[in-house]
Amino acid sequence: MEIKELVFPKENEGHLKNLIQKREKGVAIQCGSVALSKGRSLPFKTLDFHEISYLISGKLRVSTKDGCEMVMNAGDLIYLNQQEIRKTETLEDSRILFFLFNMV
Repeated sequence: MEIKELVFPKENEGHLKNLIQKREKGVAIQCGSVALSKGRSLPFKTLDFHEISYLISGKLRVSTKDGCEMVMNAGDLIYLNQQEIRKTETLEDSRILFFLFNMV
């Protein structure tokens, strides 16, 4: 068992803070926090992990390369398959809790 305090990155630390990283029984897991300022855009990318993110506060527009676009509001969850090419636009200052997982 492990308890971590939910903290967010400070301005001089970038936008992402890793909180937990584990590899157990063939599964790699990461959990972290993100703080994004209004107007910030994260370009199209893929990850080596499946992602579940919870928008704690703010508002985001998430788009995939295949044309799907959704607006996330505070309290929303999103699942992204590791093969989905996505980008994120920050519509309001936002705080996010993310979980990444993959079979290794």
